[in-house]
Amino acid sequence: MSIVHHLGLKRRGEAGQTLVVYAIMSLVLVLVVGLCMDGATIYLSKAALDKAVDAAALTAVRNLFQGDERASEVAQAALTANYRSGGWNAQPPVVNINYSVDSNGNKVMNILGTAVINTYFMRIVPRFQTFTISSAASATRAKLVMSLVLDRSTSMVGNNGSGKLPGAVGTFISFFDDNMDKVSLVSFSDTTNLNVSVRQPFKSVVTTAAHALVFEGYTYSEGGLKLAKQQNDSVIIPAGDNVIKLVVFFTDGQANTFQYTWPTNKTYNVSGSDSGSYYYILDPGTGNVLPSSSSRYSSAPPAYCPTMINFVSVNGSTKAVNPSNIRNEGDLRLLDIANTIRNAGMLIFCIGLGGGSMDEAMLHKVANDPSSSTFNPNQPVGETIIAATANDLQVAFQQIAAKILLRLTQ
Repeated sequence: MSIVHHLGLKRRGEAGQTLVVYAIMSLVLVLVVGLCMDGATIYLSKAALDKAVDAAALTAVRNLFQGDERASEVAQAALTANYRSGGWNAQPPVVNINYSVDSNGNKVMNILGTAVINTYFMRIVPRFQTFTISSAASATRAKLVMSLVLDRSTSMVGNNGSGKLPGAVGTFISFFDDNMDKVSLVSFSDTTNLNVSVRQPFKSVVTTAAHALVFEGYTYSEGGLKLAKQQNDSVIIPAGDNVIKLVVFFTDGQANTFQYTWPTNKTYNVSGSDSGSYYYILDPGTGNVLPSSSSRYSSAPPAYCPTMINFVSVNGSTKAVNPSNIRNEGDLRLLDIANTIRNAGMLIFCIGLGGGSMDEAMLHKVANDPSSSTFNPNQPVGETIIAATANDLQVAFQQIAAKILLRLTQ
């Protein structure tokens, strides 16, 4: 055999070996690329399922007021809506939901979502034709202590707030849990009323009280918040319990009344006339104008409050009594009690009814809304919703309810 012939055989043998190695390497490369692609599909599907399960857990907890069965239904719907991983799903995700109560009596929703996805390259191995992924989440719904503060001044009649407010309150209160939460109802005009003391259950009695409100008088906003704080303060929270305290404040106008105690130790409510010419001295218990023989004082103070001609405001300045200064004083004292409430760790949400003297900027300050010019990030951050007309109150109260439920599950 010639040397040339021998070398030719060797080269043909090496070429055959190279083809085998190339074929093997190509197969390995395809498998590696396939694993990467299937792995990416699995990763994206798992991320989508995690997001969907989290959304389902939060949705379920926020709907517990409708009962466990309904909460589970909306949780399933939320998971389906949020799980959109692509066309590789072998079947819709399966959801398992159960409820429990933690050591502090807070309700906990536990959810397990499972999805089966098709593979494209791994399926050459029979046991990996599909791949199962799962995700678990739990959400705790904190308990709520809430005081609902409602304006029942005369102006609520003219804008039909008096007709629409009771129904809006009834819808609002239905979003909360009779067995977990505690709620009070406070109303104010020239005076304040504790219509419903903080209690559990509360839905029926609060709804009834809202429909029984009588709308008359001026706007003693500060008094409404003071009484709300007293109600919230009366609920003692055990150590370690997960409870949020807050106030929901509704009004259609600017504060035009404040309360003042004279050196004679007599306390009266002072209201500014809308005409801009007079101020009124009111009985703090009944709202009746004093004395009964006259209702207007334009210059001289009545005999029983000789220092009425001046009053000291919360910012330390002394001002002459006139309707404009009375309204400014009412606002200053409203902000002062709101600041006290927030310093106690309570949230304030505000709802304003427009179309009148309601001061939207003031409500943003009261709530410590981020849009406020006096926003303080070191205090609890609330929100303000404005209803343009009385017909918008239903939606405004529902929006505030949704924002509160969101806070309860964070």
